[in-house]
Amino acid sequence: MKRQRALALYLNVALILATSLLGLTGNYLTNLSEPPTYLRFLQSVAIPAFVAIVVLLVIGQIVLHVVTNPKAKRSDWDPQRPPYPGLEPYREEDSAVFFGRDQQVSDIVRRMLAASADPRERLLVVVGASGSGKSSLVQAGVVPMLKTRRWITLPMVNPGSAPVGNLANAIAESLPEPVATPVIVRAMRQNPARAANYVAEIRRGLGRRFGHVLLVIDQLEELFTLAGESDRQLFLEVVERLLHADSRLSVIASMRIEYLTQFLDSDKAALFQNPVAVGAIKTEYLTTIIEEPARIAGMAFEPKVVNRITADVGTTDALPLLAYLLQELFFEVRPGATVSLNAYLGTGGVGGALTRQADQAVTELRGEGGIAPILTTLLRFVSLDSGEATRRPVRLRELSPEQRRIVAAFVDARLLVSKMQDGEPVVEVAHEALFRLWAPLRQEVETRAEHLRRRSELERWAADWQHSGRSDDYLLTGQRLVLAEQWLAGLEALGQASDVVRALIQQSKRRDIAFLRRVSENIGRYVLANAERFPELSILLSIAAIAEAPVTPLIGRALMSALAFSHLRRVLAGHTDTVRSIAWSPDGRLIATGSRDRSARVWDPDSGRTIAEFTGHDAMVEAIAWAPDSHRVASGARDRTVKLWRVGADELPPTLYGAGDMIRGVAWSPDGGYVAAGAQDHRIHVWRTDTGEQIATLRGHTGDVYGLSWSPEGALLASASHDRTAIVWDLTSGQQQTVLRGHTDFIEGLAWCPEGQRLATASGDQTIRIWDVADGRQLLLIRGHTDFVWDVSWSPDGRSLASASSDRTVRIWDVSDAREIAALRGHEDVVWGVAWSPDGTALASASSDHTARVWSILPRGAERQSFTGHTGGLRAAVWAPDGARVATASDDGSVRVWSVASGAVSTFTGHTGTVWGVAWAPDGQRLGSCSNDGSVQLWHTGSVQPYLRLGEETICEGLVWAPDNTRIATACRDGTASIWNATTGRRLLQLRGHTDWVVRLAWSPSGRMIATTSDDRTARVWDSSTGEELAVLRGHHNWVDGVAWSPDEQSVVTCSADWTCRIWEPRTGRHVRTLEGHEGRVRAVAWSPTGDQIATGSYDRTVRVWSAQDDAEPQVVGVHVDRVTSVAWSTDGRTLLTASLDKSARLWPVQPDLDDLRSRARLRVFRELSADERQSHLLPMPDDSSAQH
Repeated sequence: MKRQRALALYLNVALILATSLLGLTGNYLTNLSEPPTYLRFLQSVAIPAFVAIVVLLVIGQIVLHVVTNPKAKRSDWDPQRPPYPGLEPYREEDSAVFFGRDQQVSDIVRRMLAASADPRERLLVVVGASGSGKSSLVQAGVVPMLKTRRWITLPMVNPGSAPVGNLANAIAESLPEPVATPVIVRAMRQNPARAANYVAEIRRGLGRRFGHVLLVIDQLEELFTLAGESDRQLFLEVVERLLHADSRLSVIASMRIEYLTQFLDSDKAALFQNPVAVGAIKTEYLTTIIEEPARIAGMAFEPKVVNRITADVGTTDALPLLAYLLQELFFEVRPGATVSLNAYLGTGGVGGALTRQADQAVTELRGEGGIAPILTTLLRFVSLDSGEATRRPVRLRELSPEQRRIVAAFVDARLLVSKMQDGEPVVEVAHEALFRLWAPLRQEVETRAEHLRRRSELERWAADWQHSGRSDDYLLTGQRLVLAEQWLAGLEALGQASDVVRALIQQSKRRDIAFLRRVSENIGRYVLANAERFPELSILLSIAAIAEAPVTPLIGRALMSALAFSHLRRVLAGHTDTVRSIAWSPDGRLIATGSRDRSARVWDPDSGRTIAEFTGHDAMVEAIAWAPDSHRVASGARDRTVKLWRVGADELPPTLYGAGDMIRGVAWSPDGGYVAAGAQDHRIHVWRTDTGEQIATLRGHTGDVYGLSWSPEGALLASASHDRTAIVWDLTSGQQQTVLRGHTDFIEGLAWCPEGQRLATASGDQTIRIWDVADGRQLLLIRGHTDFVWDVSWSPDGRSLASASSDRTVRIWDVSDAREIAALRGHEDVVWGVAWSPDGTALASASSDHTARVWSILPRGAERQSFTGHTGGLRAAVWAPDGARVATASDDGSVRVWSVASGAVSTFTGHTGTVWGVAWAPDGQRLGSCSNDGSVQLWHTGSVQPYLRLGEETICEGLVWAPDNTRIATACRDGTASIWNATTGRRLLQLRGHTDWVVRLAWSPSGRMIATTSDDRTARVWDSSTGEELAVLRGHHNWVDGVAWSPDEQSVVTCSADWTCRIWEPRTGRHVRTLEGHEGRVRAVAWSPTGDQIATGSYDRTVRVWSAQDDAEPQVVGVHVDRVTSVAWSTDGRTLLTASLDKSARLWPVQPDLDDLRSRARLRVFRELSADERQSHLLPMPDDSSAQH
């Protein structure tokens, strides 16, 4: 090569000198008129010499071109080596037997040599169909030719699933000094432009500073079929930076033509604007392709054979099939032989050779499983992307022993090829023609297409994660993880899963579980803070968190809390516009509604089913009212009519005419004989219902008359108007009896109290007022709504009011003190009407959100049973020794005894103030109670009068009966505790030592000791016989509220306003352990009969169960809607009894059934979470194609 370069240099110099001399001599001689004698000879031969020199110049240029542009030398060929590559492409070492593409090779080389400094011209993309020979053209044609031009050629790069790493490998192999591939990868990730530095190092190592470098990339489409998006972007960025930074670097890449569009759609499209297309080989070149390699290898063909082969070739992937067939013939006839037509036909022809080889491999392999495991194994080598099967390299270590046996057979058959990649063996198909021409595999690919597409997607995700250094940023979350888990399960069943995909999903699940646990905890905290305001959303969020995230104690507690505040029982959906009015039938079985959609409907409140739909009005139905018989409904509409409908009848309803304007309100008299209607004409019209005769018109209002209500006995009618007044009319005289004034805005709603002496009105001034009907005096003003109040309804017992408002709530009020009892939230627009059920257990409401809703007054939460009826908060609830009865003490001054089985109740009303404590005697026949009235009373359960009053002179908050049935102990606010004879009432001992109120006490199981708690922040243990103080338990930081003994008397537990409980040794006072977790004052504590658990009740409204032996996380077993004041175990240890200031006592299972709670919760909600709600609480979006966790 050095001699050629020197010769080229000498020849160039000689040509330049000869040309110069010729020019100078010719110029000189032609300008002489009389040349000297010695030049006359030259002048005579100038023209022949000139011609001779020109000829020499041309010949010299030809020689120079031949010297500097040699053809790729065809090397000597080993006759034992097949001259055909089979299904693989021709490589650089096969250039001696590569024929048929000379013109295209020359065109590409010329184009690359002529490329300018423009990076777009120095990236040449060769595109063609699979099997068109594009890889062979580059590797066996272009590369050897450029090497003769002394181009520096880097090792060929196949992008694969790690394109950046494979490019780094090619660079590392060419560097003069060893550099680890990961180092190069890291450098290129940090700065893609640094690849140019490595190329400069390669030149330096070869001593060719200005040498032209060639980078060859084969199967560029693998950037889309195998690589992840981040690696694809980085790879293309590196290539682009190389082209920009190094003007003497060129890149030639081959890829399948169907992927060109994806590159042209990328942000690197400018690099792919001028591709070179490789078409199918022309027929006239096939003879050369067949015969010339055979000639070099010492092999020949009968003439008919070549003609037959060229006739059989007709597909776009003809070249690899042809090469495979010819390779088979070479192995069959061996060097020096001539291939006959019979030998050719014996192979099965062009397509048959491949099929025959695959069938033969299957025959040798087939065992008990038949062909199925073979096809399943081969599917591992298929990637299905863009709708077409492509090759997929598989690491040998990912295959099972049985799969390796199958692979080995197909490698021997030359249908699969094995090579080294990243230092480990990798197997792939020799050519993708196998996927299309071998029918069993083609059909299997078609059948498993969806699985293969899913696998491709999974592997792209896994590749992104792998090449990011397994960064958490690339882990799967939410719906992608759900899908990935499902897809992986399907792939595992087919044996198609890879290790990296498994690792990705396992790590994603670990992080997803941690993330979802945080989501669950956040939802739990949100629900606990907002359950009262947004019960429906709270239930939906709790259900979703339990279904889609790890179940934590907090979310279980949140669901209980949401249930406790959820009053919604049923949504009545069917109207297509605002529901303006609502009424409950007197028998409580049905609900009627009137709507802007011009219809009235009758509903079953239990099922939510429409019983009847009344259509006939020509305008909005403003008002609805039931007849006392519960069979007829009156509807008043803006079409100025009132219609009387009979439920279940098909006949046209009677219509009452005579109103001068739109009907605003309607009411049916208690005896059913009359219907009254308020109208926009400021009047009240009264009709007989049997004849339809209008018998009265009441005038007096100066605004639209909306609300109408008959007094319970029917003698009076009350009306409410937009003139800001309500009027009570004497229907006998037709005169106004009382005018109620005081509201500062319109009045639409009004209702009589069941006893008939009071009237409630609802106004646009956002208030409800209660009036004395006799003298018009305002008795109570109720505030709390934040917008117009449209309607009001009395509870059947007259103790409560319900109101409906534009603030989208229904509220329940205590009419004794105007206190809000509950706010019912769930409507999505103005609430126009409200009606109480006749039994007082439910409310119905009507809204602009097109629905009516049915609400429970006392909703059931997680409890098994509730005891309700007290009108004040409960201070204590205790089990009877037989477990069949429960006693409760209340702020309403009463003690009640309830049957657990039937709910039957007996009431003891001997106290005149809050009853702080109640206790059963061990015989179950007597009760003791202590009250704010300063008395301690003992009762026989069969009597309503106490049989004994103890002589305390101060208020006692606690009392408890001794196990021996003869003594009772009391805890008093004077700082003492006393022990009494329960039969005579004589004080036996007074325990002194506390310095503040003594609030609770507990006998030890044997009765030998008693423990007391006090606001002085201590608990004390006493000898119950002598009164001796045995121990002082110090450590709480606030009032000590409750105390309980372990069954073995070895421990006591106390609870405190410092939000903790503490376990102590009672004889020494040593603190053993602290129970922390409540979020408020812990008011009550009880030790289980088995001794292994402790129950607590707190002002944070929760009931919790703790392990008495270790620090295991406590379980929330119940949630009240107000503070918990006492807790007690059933004798079997399976149920807890609690009391609360929410006026209820409840029974809770110690092991709540979360599935049962979820089922009950689903019955309280009538929609799903919206996308915005899910997003704001970080829940994954639902997808029809996937299931939830």
